[in-house]
Amino acid sequence: MNTKKISSAALLFWAFIAAMMGSISTAVFSESAFNDNFAFTSMALALAGILISAAFLMVDAVLAVCNP
Repeated sequence: MNTKKISSAALLFWAFIAAMMGSISTAVFSESAFNDNFAFTSMALALAGILISAAFLMVDAVLAVCNP
Protein backbone atom coordinates (compact mmCIF):
# COMPACT_ATOMS: atom_id res chain seq x y z
CA MET A 1 0.00 0.00 0.00
CA ASN A 2 1.36 3.38 -1.00
CA THR A 3 1.04 5.85 1.85
CA LYS A 4 2.26 9.42 1.70
CA LYS A 5 3.83 11.06 4.70
CA ILE A 6 3.04 14.70 5.34
CA SER A 7 6.18 16.49 6.39
CA SER A 8 6.19 18.61 9.51
CA ALA A 9 7.83 21.44 7.55
CA ALA A 10 4.86 21.54 5.17
CA LEU A 11 2.40 21.59 8.06
CA LEU A 12 4.33 24.40 9.73
CA PHE A 13 4.47 26.34 6.47
CA TRP A 14 0.70 26.24 6.04
CA ALA A 15 0.15 27.02 9.72
CA PHE A 16 2.32 30.13 9.39
CA ILE A 17 0.43 31.11 6.22
CA ALA A 18 -2.82 30.85 8.21
CA ALA A 19 -1.29 32.92 11.01
CA MET A 20 -0.22 35.54 8.48
CA MET A 21 -3.72 35.72 7.00
CA GLY A 22 -5.20 36.06 10.47
CA SER A 23 -2.84 38.85 11.44
CA ILE A 24 -3.49 40.68 8.16
CA SER A 25 -7.23 40.54 8.77
CA THR A 26 -6.68 41.73 12.35
CA ALA A 27 -4.68 44.71 11.08
CA VAL A 28 -7.29 45.58 8.48
CA PHE A 29 -10.33 45.37 10.74
CA SER A 30 -8.86 46.51 14.07
CA GLU A 31 -10.00 49.72 15.67
CA SER A 32 -7.37 50.20 18.37
CA ALA A 33 -3.64 50.77 18.47
CA PHE A 34 -3.12 47.69 20.66
CA ASN A 35 -4.70 45.43 18.04
CA ASP A 36 -2.62 47.05 15.31
CA ASN A 37 0.60 46.52 17.24
CA PHE A 38 -0.37 42.93 18.01
CA ALA A 39 -1.13 42.31 14.34
CA PHE A 40 2.16 43.78 13.16
CA THR A 41 4.10 41.75 15.72
CA SER A 42 2.35 38.53 14.75
CA MET A 43 2.95 39.35 11.07
CA ALA A 44 6.67 39.64 11.72
CA LEU A 45 6.72 36.33 13.58
CA ALA A 46 4.63 34.64 10.88
CA LEU A 47 6.93 35.97 8.16
CA ALA A 48 9.99 34.62 9.97
CA GLY A 49 8.24 31.27 10.37
CA ILE A 50 7.27 31.18 6.70
CA LEU A 51 10.85 31.87 5.62
CA ILE A 52 12.34 29.26 7.94
CA SER A 53 9.80 26.57 7.06
CA ALA A 54 10.23 27.32 3.33
CA ALA A 55 13.97 26.85 3.78
CA PHE A 56 13.34 23.48 5.45
CA LEU A 57 11.03 22.51 2.58
CA MET A 58 13.77 23.37 0.08
CA VAL A 59 16.32 21.34 2.02
CA ASP A 60 13.92 18.38 2.10
CA ALA A 61 13.38 18.70 -1.67
CA VAL A 62 17.11 18.79 -2.37
CA LEU A 63 17.70 15.78 -0.13
CA ALA A 64 14.87 13.88 -1.84
CA VAL A 65 16.44 14.53 -5.24
CA CYS A 66 20.03 13.84 -4.22
CA ASN A 67 19.32 10.75 -2.08
CA PRO A 68 17.26 8.31 -4.15
